Amino acid sequence: MAENNAARPADAPRPAPPPPQNLPTIDYPIPPRENMKLLLEQKKPLWVPIFMMENNFCLAAPADRERPPVPQSGLDWFGTYWEYVQMVGGQMSPPEGRICPDPRDWREKLIFPDLDAIDFSEGKEEMAARFAPEKMTMYVIQNGMFERLLDISDVNEVFIWLAEDPDDAIEYANAMADFKIKHIDKVIDEWGLVDFFALSDDWGTQKAPFISPTMWEQIFYGPTKRIADHIHSRGYYVNVHSCGKIEQLVPYIATFSDLWEGQRMNDHAALKKVVGNELAFTIGLDSSVLMNPDVSDDEVIKAVRDCIDTYGEGGGMVMTSSRGATERISTLLITETFEYSRKKYAGN
Repeated sequence: MAENNAARPADAPRPAPPPPQNLPTIDYPIPPRENMKLLLEQKKPLWVPIFMMENNFCLAAPADRERPPVPQSGLDWFGTYWEYVQMVGGQMSPPEGRICPDPRDWREKLIFPDLDAIDFSEGKEEMAARFAPEKMTMYVIQNGMFERLLDISDVNEVFIWLAEDPDDAIEYANAMADFKIKHIDKVIDEWGLVDFFALSDDWGTQKAPFISPTMWEQIFYGPTKRIADHIHSRGYYVNVHSCGKIEQLVPYIATFSDLWEGQRMNDHAALKKVVGNELAFTIGLDSSVLMNPDVSDDEVIKAVRDCIDTYGEGGGMVMTSSRGATERISTLLITETFEYSRKKYAGN
């Protein structure tokens, strides 16, 4: 069963995380990093990886100020103020703090930080001690070039500018791509604790992309692909994260990314038929199963198997779910994901 498409009301409190649980230990036939590598190279893995359980994650090195460290409020290195909102467990940039209300002024008001003057090795040893060597490590490059526009400028002016002066917008996108590439090189050369990068940008609403696929292709596709191609040229893998319903953009993403971390409102089953295993997907179970403490063992097992049968045929699937409402549900989820996919992949 795929994840529930229903959105949480804007004023609803963020659900409390499950209490600490004793999760099962899996006797992996190979290290999880080697299995994840098979998947990212479009090969059939030995089992369906569980995203949060089988990888290390680094949201940002201490010197990385694309945003202030979570859960803090403060300025990023462009001068944008971010406010941490406890109710949603995340940061937002209030409209009154826009540093470049008119995006046409980006050359004068969007001041790129001097990355050469920033030491990205800060905290490296402490972080290395926390990372499991048998797992891959993903580094998140936050605030992609489209999302950055919405953080620094008036939203209405952004859309008018994109439509009226796409050539200027392309120049902005390429300038931001140059910065992102240098940022990534700093992470690789000075931080170093990374195997793949998540390029995080928000391209869609709950219903559709913010802009037409034609406009997105014209302005943002080339610069975004250039960033991903550079990551690949350095010997690392690429994961694209975007909030929103962006199905129309997925064929483009498949040309430059190894993994797509798309949200639940997208029709992953239909897209799987379009791109096959050319692009791996992250998929999770419906919260009505995971967060129901009274769900039966058989229902959990069926949900896991249906999910793998639908999205994991021949590989190309990463399970995002790893915790349920109870330790029993979590244990079933983890063990069944491993055991069922292990048998399934060994038999075809």
